[in-house]
Amino acid sequence: MTYADQIGTWQGFYTTVAGLSAGLVGLLFVALGLNPQIITAGGPTGMRVLAAQTFHNFLVLLVIALVALVPDNTGRSLAITLLIVGVQGVIRVALDLRRARRDPDPTWSALQALTRYVSPALAYAICLWLVSDLWDGVTEALGGIVAIVFLLLLSATANCWDLLEAIGNRDREPAARGHDRPSSPHGT
Repeated sequence: MTYADQIGTWQGFYTTVAGLSAGLVGLLFVALGLNPQIITAGGPTGMRVLAAQTFHNFLVLLVIALVALVPDNTGRSLAITLLIVGVQGVIRVALDLRRARRDPDPTWSALQALTRYVSPALAYAICLWLVSDLWDGVTEALGGIVAIVFLLLLSATANCWDLLEAIGNRDREPAARGHDRPSSPHGT
């Protein structure tokens, strides 16, 4: 089966991935728009890195899906895309991990935070691994993209949940501290 025939059989999958990624990026924008202090330079480093990584993972999924939907007779445009995504993704994970480890909040610099970086790093490594097969027209490599989608989606959705939970806990902390204050006899 030619690349063009094979990629055509994946059209429904890539259309779904594109729609899902775009929708989730939109929801992430809404959550961050309601809490803009997270993405400011003075915001908490761990939360800012987590928000950026989540946005990046969804954006990468969208780019891969859209490039796969472009009519092409060879897998070279997808191979070039995966090469770019893989190289910049590995670099990004390394930089994000370094930034998160510098955060004074142990929630973001602890060893359990390392798991946030394993899934995307593995996805980007698979991107690099598939490049030569797609470049050479090996259509079976298209199945490997499912692993990339799964790993990035797993990471991004887990990150979204962690981010929303951290936002909720952060918003709750000042309120909880306010309830701990003894009330004055004057009602203030």
